Amino acid sequence: MTFIVAIQLNDSIIVASDNKKVSQQKDGIIKFSPEKILKMHSWQNGIITGSGEYQVISRAVNLFKNLPIPSIEDLPYCLVISRIIRESEIGNDLYQVENSKLLCSSYNDNGAQLYKIEKFSSQQDYFAIPLEPNEIIIWLVHPNIDVIASNLQSLYAGLKDYSVFSNQTGWMNYYIKQLSPIFKIQSQIDPLMSQSFDIFLQSRNESLLNHVPNT
Repeated sequence: MTFIVAIQLNDSIIVASDNKKVSQQKDGIIKFSPEKILKMHSWQNGIITGSGEYQVISRAVNLFKNLPIPSIEDLPYCLVISRIIRESEIGNDLYQVENSKLLCSSYNDNGAQLYKIEKFSSQQDYFAIPLEPNEIIIWLVHPNIDVIASNLQSLYAGLKDYSVFSNQTGWMNYYIKQLSPIFKIQSQIDPLMSQSFDIFLQSRNESLLNHVPNT
């Protein structure tokens, strides 16, 4: 259960995820943990994060990172295996387990590329889909985003490639300023997310990870 905003630019990517840890028990009850966690997992070409049940996401990432030569094409299989194991532990037909999905970044010739690993029905297989330039995706549990609609519109209208900025700090601070009100406002109506978040930025030759308390 994670609130994620991910942005694919022409020469770079930005991913922001909240810090609240939530798991689903056998009886379907949602369990909140007091600890704040980093939901972005590093791998040799970028980061992996996800939305859904915490154990499903973390186990899929560990399976992937332990492969001899991990490739993005392997991620759908790792997610399938992780979900099967988790369902053997707590049962089937649990919403957060069934709707778990991954987001992965990787370097490419243009700079950096985001891929989403998900499926849209129980009959489909998981598959990896690259995001298009200037595409924004938002993954959340709470279905209502009316309170942040204008903020999201401003974010989209103000998208800027990494090449526009003179340095890393300006690049990072620009997107922190855009994303901070989105996390703060949405967290006031969504108990499954935190207002604090981590932001990851990746371009052709470099990447940055920063924690934003957002208080």
